[in-house]
Amino acid sequence: MASKRASSRSPSPALESAHNSPQCPSKRTKSAPGILASHRIFILQAKLSHTDISEIFDLADSADADVVGSPDEADIVITAIGMRKRLERHIDWNLAVSVELSLASKRKALVTPDWLRDSVAQGSSLPCADYAALPDLNLKEEEHQDEKRPSSKSESRFTSLHGSLPPARSQSPPRAAHADVTPPAFLLPPPVPPPDVELDHTAHLCCSRPSSLIYVNQPLCAALDVLRRSRALESNERSALSYGRAIASIKAFPRTITAKERGEVQKLPYIGAKISKMIDEYLFHGHIPEVEEMRQSERFKALSLFTTVYGIGPTTARTLYDRGLRSLRDLEAYYEVDTGFTPVENNESPDLNIRIALGLREELMLTIPRKEVEAIHATIMDHLNTVEPGCVSTIAGGYRRGKPESNDIDIIFTHPNAKSAKNLCGRLVERLRSAGLVTHVMHLSGFHEYDALRTAQWDSLEKALTVYRTPNNGQHRRVDLICALPETYWTAVVGWTGATMFQRDLRLAAKSVGLKFDSSGLTRRRDSRLTFPRSEKEIFDIIGIPWVNPTLRNTDA
Repeated sequence: MASKRASSRSPSPALESAHNSPQCPSKRTKSAPGILASHRIFILQAKLSHTDISEIFDLADSADADVVGSPDEADIVITAIGMRKRLERHIDWNLAVSVELSLASKRKALVTPDWLRDSVAQGSSLPCADYAALPDLNLKEEEHQDEKRPSSKSESRFTSLHGSLPPARSQSPPRAAHADVTPPAFLLPPPVPPPDVELDHTAHLCCSRPSSLIYVNQPLCAALDVLRRSRALESNERSALSYGRAIASIKAFPRTITAKERGEVQKLPYIGAKISKMIDEYLFHGHIPEVEEMRQSERFKALSLFTTVYGIGPTTARTLYDRGLRSLRDLEAYYEVDTGFTPVENNESPDLNIRIALGLREELMLTIPRKEVEAIHATIMDHLNTVEPGCVSTIAGGYRRGKPESNDIDIIFTHPNAKSAKNLCGRLVERLRSAGLVTHVMHLSGFHEYDALRTAQWDSLEKALTVYRTPNNGQHRRVDLICALPETYWTAVVGWTGATMFQRDLRLAAKSVGLKFDSSGLTRRRDSRLTFPRSEKEIFDIIGIPWVNPTLRNTDA
């Protein structure tokens, strides 16, 4: 029998129209079939734990209840909320009052989860009035108590998430490839905001500003980026960050900077006296003397060249330079890469990874057109859905930000069933390797416990950083495969979409409202409580910033 569970997992009434989930088959045997067949139930998930949500959905399904996607459609609203102020974060109070006042007639009811538990246990629909979630006699007292509790903008947004995502039910494997699989509603892309929604180019954080791929002040930003890269290569992170912020601010400026615009440009975020002077030099001379000097620096050119090789960061590059290396030929000799070098399987040895990257450097340095990105993605998804039918995925990185050509490919994927998503990255890599599509695995990691204190550099997702060989011409490409659990899918997509400065400021915006953000989820700072947004847009809504189309997140030069 098909489950009648609909989109009640959606985070709030305002978002429900974008989160109507498809029905999915259930193989469970009902303990009391049909006892709630005439009831339409809306499950308000706020204040319910992961376990409670899963239990309530199972009980509703076992009793044949019609779980609807909006409280307006429901006869019964199940909630753990007992205070008006908290309830108003999720349901319009006029609706809540109409539901509450109609308890006596039993046409509608606002009940605690115990009503469903006891009804299923006793095999009949029990009187709703005995399980009123917001009794009239206690409402004012509870509301008064709630007002005494400290609250904040971040807690209000956080609480509106309805807890974590309940585990998806088992689904019958689809017959067709990934293009024919209908994913659950929480894995569908968010609606694009109305075209009249404008972003403020003077916003303090670049995650709230529009940054298109092609912009009017590109030559100036490219010049300043030379100085940013030079600071980063010397591990002067503070100075590199200052240049990065200034570049992001100039990128969002909608007009070509001229002498007439100088006054307005100086008021932009992160444009201080030093950057203003460089802008003046650029306007009056057509170049910035410090930039030209840096471009001619042997050290800058060598370090820049070394860091184009996968596995060589600024620290390693400086070490190699100090040992007298200056060119790619020097690198090849140092790492014993000769003309006839054939890459071999690695064991995640840094030096061996660098040898592999050097041996394949000419191919890996070639950019990848969008059509080829899409073809590689389609091939990988075909194999993925053979390994585990029903997966969904998103191409992230520069491709998602609209780049016509990419340096590498980032693919985020998951399965609606959390159990099926476990070790999915490793299983996919083994299949791709057996098919001759993955020749090298530069890094492979599985899921690990969430690090609330961010003591580790990596997030808690499954990852495989691979070298992929195209089946048509044998061209080697860098492909990063990232598997997320279904509840962390959208934070993973946002985190791996980039750009670097956009992600940095997104974390700052989250911090300003008492949250931590990374690809693994959103965490409340005061108690490390995790929450899992059900769409990309909801992440922005929780943090309290406007949703930015991925094509406007190109904050880096």
